[in-house]
Amino acid sequence: MLNRALTLTGIAILFLLGLQAVWLFRLIEDEKNRFSDEIQKTLEESMRKELDWRLRNINKGKNFSLVIANKSAEQDYSSSKDLVKVNIKENHELLTKVSLEEALQEIYKKDYPLNLDTFALYFTQALDELGKPASFILDYVSPDTLVSYNSPGSQKGLFLLKPSFTTELPITVSKDLVIKAEVFYPKSVFKGDLLVILLLSLALTIFILVAIVVQTRMLYKQVSLAKVKENITHFLTHELRSPLQSSITNLEVGEMADAQNSGYFLSKAKEQLYFLNSLIENILNINKFEKRQAPLSMAYFETEEAIEPHLVRHNINNTKKVTITSSCDPSCSRFFGDKLHITNAIGNLIDNAVKYSGDDVAIDVTVKPAGKFTAISVKDNGIGIPKEEQYKVFEKFYRIGKQEHAQKGKGFGLGLTYVQWVTKAHRGKVELISEAGVGSEFILYLKNSDHGTKDFTGRR
Repeated sequence: MLNRALTLTGIAILFLLGLQAVWLFRLIEDEKNRFSDEIQKTLEESMRKELDWRLRNINKGKNFSLVIANKSAEQDYSSSKDLVKVNIKENHELLTKVSLEEALQEIYKKDYPLNLDTFALYFTQALDELGKPASFILDYVSPDTLVSYNSPGSQKGLFLLKPSFTTELPITVSKDLVIKAEVFYPKSVFKGDLLVILLLSLALTIFILVAIVVQTRMLYKQVSLAKVKENITHFLTHELRSPLQSSITNLEVGEMADAQNSGYFLSKAKEQLYFLNSLIENILNINKFEKRQAPLSMAYFETEEAIEPHLVRHNINNTKKVTITSSCDPSCSRFFGDKLHITNAIGNLIDNAVKYSGDDVAIDVTVKPAGKFTAISVKDNGIGIPKEEQYKVFEKFYRIGKQEHAQKGKGFGLGLTYVQWVTKAHRGKVELISEAGVGSEFILYLKNSDHGTKDFTGRR
């Protein structure tokens, strides 16, 4: 169900992002087209200004004057008493104006050809007036020549965007003279309202992604809680029932047995009740650690004293051949911490090593310094833990579901949780190194603390 919800959410987000990308692409394309139209008009205006400049220079000092008038402007090319005026009628304005300019370009193309530098100067000024200064490359193409002009920075483009566009402007009636312009989009084209839209879209996308991450984490937590509830139910109905039923049976048989045999059944019942009591104590200790309500009894103690009881206990194991070796670096012979909880944590790891190993068990316990920590390692030659299970083994009530592990021993999934909280209480951590079929190594990193430090309640 969770995977299906995540898949549908992912599809919806991808669709939304795709829709947003298409929308932004269209906005950018519209802005680029608008800029292209402005450039075309600017080229035509620059061409007229360059033609005006040539006409002034050609007729300088002569009794000749030419005025080209339209709706927006009237330009006089010389000062003279004699005036030749060309009046352009409104209904034929475009045809007359273009024909006149093309005719003039045609007349002067050989004797007074277009000056590309002057044209480029007018074009640059026009771009500045638009508020969109851009780099460009101009080519003046005639039947027998090609003249080029490169503005400063004309080879630079914009990241992930088409850097430039090209356009042509024929300037003569015969169209044998052409100005080709390659204009590079300036950054200002992508600013203003478009930039605001991009930033808002980016912020919205980030918000959506953060919301998905938070939602996913909440869903996984809910799934984990559901699994914990399921494990607790299984734990109460199956695991606790067995020792309780065994205790009741032993007590009932003990009541009916004679005095000589009743002691045996009572001891068996007592053993099962001790086991249940130990289990309840572990649960209570873990809950106290989680709520930071379990102050530790901190004192200096000999490190070997936390290991020795387990060596003695397992050396008399009648069901397996257990060999436990231990070594302690002299610099770690004494440690400041809670002796009882550290001893219990080491005991949990050794018990697991014996439980999940074959008939010939080899366990190596080492204590050595590791920077600001004391590292206590418990290494075995057992069946190991699969890679996909390793990050879960410290969860409360979690047990590896592999058949080989289930057959090796029964438990409640609390031992490693308890070990982890003991290390956290000593401001340390647990490291697991394991390979299926080879063995496992648990390393407890317990932080070295100054004598008298009392702030140890399960915090990091």
